[in-house]
Amino acid sequence: MTQLTPGKARCLNRLSDGQGRFGVLAVDQRPPLMQVAAKATGRGLNEVDAEVSELKGLLAETLSDLATGILVDPYLGFHTVMPHVRRETGLLMTLEHHAFIEAERGHRQSGNIPGWNVQRAVEHAAEGIKVLAWYRPDAPQELKDHQLQFVREAGDACKQFDRPYIFEILPYQLQGESDADYAAAIPDLTMGAIEDLKDVSFGVDLYKLALPVAPQLVKEWGGEGSSVAQAESLMREITAALPTPWVLLSGGMDTAAFVEAMHAAARAGASGYMAGRAVWASSLQHYPDLDKTRAALMQDGRAAMQALNAALQTVAPRKIEGNYRVSPAGEQVKGLVQGDY
Repeated sequence: MTQLTPGKARCLNRLSDGQGRFGVLAVDQRPPLMQVAAKATGRGLNEVDAEVSELKGLLAETLSDLATGILVDPYLGFHTVMPHVRRETGLLMTLEHHAFIEAERGHRQSGNIPGWNVQRAVEHAAEGIKVLAWYRPDAPQELKDHQLQFVREAGDACKQFDRPYIFEILPYQLQGESDADYAAAIPDLTMGAIEDLKDVSFGVDLYKLALPVAPQLVKEWGGEGSSVAQAESLMREITAALPTPWVLLSGGMDTAAFVEAMHAAARAGASGYMAGRAVWASSLQHYPDLDKTRAALMQDGRAAMQALNAALQTVAPRKIEGNYRVSPAGEQVKGLVQGDY
């Protein structure tokens, strides 16, 4: 890892298992859970905040004890999630707004949640800051410049408040781009984005990345045109290219595929996972029946977490250490008068 302050190192150890392995439960999603709640209640997406908060609390209640850390948003999740989170579980909070500005051809510009920033996250006890930036290396330069500046400003703020910067890179489909063309482009989009965003000047302490191939194309999962071996080869390139560790995000993959992907990522040098829908999506089909939803999460959701944690144990342990060197003994106390204590 790049050199860390003692504060960042301690926080990263809190978010991991203490051996540099991250098994983070993600409940910061907003549109996916809004869609679940809207479908179940017959309401609009902007009318289900209470239901989304309820669901996030239920996810934390049933699953968070199996995670090294939990990722939560400030407004829809924090107040219902935190009562269920154990002291041993690290807290990671998200910075970016789920809504984005759409430019020509559907290119995306990211921004913070309104009224929310790194300082406020720290005041809410965040031990890490997660930032997602939509990014395509083939976007117009002015749009790339906006995204790069957004990423850099977040890193500068994390340095200022001495919290780990967890950065998620996500490519996206453009208007008029076919599903097939987008799926085929994912490897190049992923590797191109990493090339643009790997510089240490961004201040990233941990990257969060999706599988570098389209899951629906993987032969082992019923597709045509890719394979787990090809994904693993690309992930090895990612490990070699990045200046700091990275973890695999689930990105809506089903549980079995994501568990297999996590095993491949572990072999390729990844340091863990941050998983949401791959863990809990199938259980939420029972919502709004809370009893059935809870029962499904206790059975299927926990089984998914346990399978992922088994894969996590195959990750090579890694020390996360801060730079504890200070000025030579005595320099800091020159001129002080010794007192009686």
